[in-house]
Amino acid sequence: MNCCKLILPNFLLVGAAKSGTTAFYYHLKGHPDIFLSPVKEPCFFSAQILHLPQKGIGDEKKFFVKTFTDYCKLFADAGSKKAVGEASADTLYYYEKTIPVIKKYLGDPRIIILLRNPVDRAFSAYLHLVRDNRESLSFEDGLEQEEERIRQDWQCMWHYKNRGMYYCQVKVFMEAFRRVKVFLYDDFKKDPLTTIKQVCEFLEVNTDYQPVNTGTHYNATGIPRFKTLNNIFLMKNILQRTLRNVGRFILTEDGWVKFRENVRAKLFVKTSMKPETRAYLQGVFREDILKLRDLLDRDLSAWLRVEN
Repeated sequence: MNCCKLILPNFLLVGAAKSGTTAFYYHLKGHPDIFLSPVKEPCFFSAQILHLPQKGIGDEKKFFVKTFTDYCKLFADAGSKKAVGEASADTLYYYEKTIPVIKKYLGDPRIIILLRNPVDRAFSAYLHLVRDNRESLSFEDGLEQEEERIRQDWQCMWHYKNRGMYYCQVKVFMEAFRRVKVFLYDDFKKDPLTTIKQVCEFLEVNTDYQPVNTGTHYNATGIPRFKTLNNIFLMKNILQRTLRNVGRFILTEDGWVKFRENVRAKLFVKTSMKPETRAYLQGVFREDILKLRDLLDRDLSAWLRVEN
């Protein structure tokens, strides 16, 4: 295969993880001028710089596209779509090493960054791992163990605090690429249609597009109400094949995603972070948030607000 003749991404959604990137992916995927890789997170760029498999619980199951040939194949059906992209959410975090790889293979693509309050992002990452039966510690103990886990080469989903230090990640991306657009999760959650329109403007595609299913909660996390049922929903291929075989459902990929996410959202008990843990993390992130505020010229005071 001669990859040079194939279409490659001209934009990347690089993160941050647990900040709405999955919803972004599915909303943009329906745009007639946009092609997104069928695999939401190929993680090709990080695969070039990590020692795989990593050593955390369940890390060996993490999917990576490891070769450029396989990466090219993801975009074989892009056709004449104006905007071609993918959404590997670990690309932002490993910025020092992924940026040179991006430049090597893609040159100067447009970069989209989606940021969430780092305190909430950290807790959401923790609940994601609890949902997937990987994290057995309390959130507080997980925070305490973070540096040791990093030393032992656990996958970056376990990096609850470090991954939320956005300032350097964003600053270096803004310096490395000509076209970088940063969006905030709070804005996206409050008004998804306006945010998606702004993304379309940035990508220079039709801004009249309105995504469906904006009320769907993608990649929901929480404490599972029923562990057995949650385990079934973690096994997408097995469950989907079973449903089709018995003739009860015929699901497209998008149909499966909507069904899975809507049901999943009902499977979890919402839990809150301890106030003292939130206060601790606000202290950890405070300086970084203030520098990010100045870099972006955005009001981020809500990220530091003390909740009563």
